[in-house]
Amino acid sequence: SSTRDQVTTREWNDLPSELLPSIADRLGIIELLRFRGVCKDWNFASSTASAEIEALPNRDPWFLLYGENNNSQCTVVTESGKQYIITIPEMDGATCLASSQGWLLLYREGLIFFFCPFSRARIDLPVPTKFPPMGISDHVAVFSTPPTSQDCVVCIICRTNKTDDLELYVIHRGATSWTKHKLNSFPNKIECAAYHNGVFYYFDNTDLMVCFSIKDRSISLGKVRYVKSSNERCIPLRFISNVEKEDMKKRLDLELGDVSTCGTTVSCLNADKMVPYENRANAKEGGTRRSKGVWFQPRFHQIDKMLSW
Repeated sequence: SSTRDQVTTREWNDLPSELLPSIADRLGIIELLRFRGVCKDWNFASSTASAEIEALPNRDPWFLLYGENNNSQCTVVTESGKQYIITIPEMDGATCLASSQGWLLLYREGLIFFFCPFSRARIDLPVPTKFPPMGISDHVAVFSTPPTSQDCVVCIICRTNKTDDLELYVIHRGATSWTKHKLNSFPNKIECAAYHNGVFYYFDNTDLMVCFSIKDRSISLGKVRYVKSSNERCIPLRFISNVEKEDMKKRLDLELGDVSTCGTTVSCLNADKMVPYENRANAKEGGTRRSKGVWFQPRFHQIDKMLSW
């Protein structure tokens, strides 16, 4: 007579504890989110995962559409054009002011905080006193390094009372209050923002820029000059071209005409690529909020819950 090997089975939620973290650390972001949603044990097993597979240079950013229909349902559009519906309560009623390396700087209900939409990691900042009314059409922000870095500095630029004057609000990690700087007579809208080597740069659409030096604590005006040779000394930044932008929208199947969009700076090998802000009115006729969106690099940041700014 023949014998059949006995097959041992076990429940899917009873896999070896040493195996689950190894699996989680090899997953992409969307797959990791699904992994974490299986059960409490699987969520706990993913506590050290980072989904680094998505954090590669020279990749076009993903897009997060939020604020539609006054709820927390968001649409994530990947670089390949795949769309996923994700519920993110922190995005309901929020306005994104900056996006860099997977971190969003959000304003919501009077609070300003860093937020990672995938891991839901959050770091609160002190609220500026006498801050002008918040709106994506008038406020553009940049931060120097990830908020978990000790040398992180945040710089928010905004227009004062619908005049041509600009105000800059700056805060260093560890500080309890913001410092304010003022620039008179700059009527143009800020469309791109970036940071490099101790200086924040804000660009309009006429080749003018506002510069703020962290070391000198000074604000100044400048003019963009494009280099013609790789041998010329320059800031390693470039604007995304109209062709690139339209191709990006087409590939992601996005119609952004009525969407207020927060830009970002994409990490590249030679010169980081600035994706512009596209500012729209915040409300349609009748008071219904328009959708908002943000270009962002897909990262999965996890932090100690006790981390403070």
